[in-house]
Amino acid sequence: MKVVAQLSEQERKELFTETANAMGVTAAAAEKDFWICWVLLHVFEHAPFNQYLRFKGGTSLSKCYGAIERFSEDIDLILDWTQLTQVNPVDARSKTQQGKLNQSINAQAKVFIAESLLPELTVLMGDTCSLSVDADDPHTINIVYPKAFESAYLRPQVRLEIGPLAAMLPMAQCGVKPYAAEYFPDVFDQPQVVVPTITAVRTFWEKLTILHAEAHRPLDKALPARYARHYYDVFKLIVCGVAGAALAATDLLAEVVAFKQRFYPSAWANYDGATLVSLALLPSDHHRDALRVDYANMQEMLFGEKPDFDEMMQTLMVLEGDVHSLAADQ
Repeated sequence: MKVVAQLSEQERKELFTETANAMGVTAAAAEKDFWICWVLLHVFEHAPFNQYLRFKGGTSLSKCYGAIERFSEDIDLILDWTQLTQVNPVDARSKTQQGKLNQSINAQAKVFIAESLLPELTVLMGDTCSLSVDADDPHTINIVYPKAFESAYLRPQVRLEIGPLAAMLPMAQCGVKPYAAEYFPDVFDQPQVVVPTITAVRTFWEKLTILHAEAHRPLDKALPARYARHYYDVFKLIVCGVAGAALAATDLLAEVVAFKQRFYPSAWANYDGATLVSLALLPSDHHRDALRVDYANMQEMLFGEKPDFDEMMQTLMVLEGDVHSLAADQ
């Protein structure tokens, strides 16, 4: 990957154009996929990053497990909280004490990201990309890459979103490579990097609790942009079989819910109702139209099978029933 990053703009343009043509996607999407993998290479081929960081979220479903066919906007990383504090955040304490501890750990993470992680990554990546802490989110490092293509939807940057309040397990060691390396392997000197990654089964239950919260979103709260990706991801997890494996590991649902209640409490998400008996996966009628538009806007990010919005909703309704039936069997 490092050799490709040093190619001329014209050479990179030709590589990503040919990759895009082979995949039936935009060249800007193939280009961004490469830079996401290049960033992962620089993060995880080095100690101590590969010891205290873990890869998670939707991007991992695509790049590590091949479970979804969606180009990614960002990289979600877990920062091991032992880098920040010797206090165990999951020990029993009052909600008030927990809230104060959460704030303290997040504040320490901001300092760690700005004063330790950012300078070290800047040295590793050299002058190929420019790095900075996001002005609006101090837990995010923006990595601007040398773009060769314009896109109305894709930003020419990789966002490293780093959070200390997340579960480090279960995880697996996964190989990650850019799509360009799959189609043109001879161009690459180092086509793959091994990345410690949260399992797809855990991410499935994380996604379902996101959908459950969205089902309870108040009518006066607008749907966040690009949230349709969560519904698409769950649909694809059903199709590829991850959902079936996850439904045999229902104990993870309770773990995910307890984690969110402790670290990401929400007055309206109704996490108490996120059980096998009453988990809700469909959006409210009020927010459905906005979600439909959001899904239409993200089509450039998808490749392969692009399910119809109504087909996704119907499939999620069936999954919701399957989850509820598990409660009846227990």
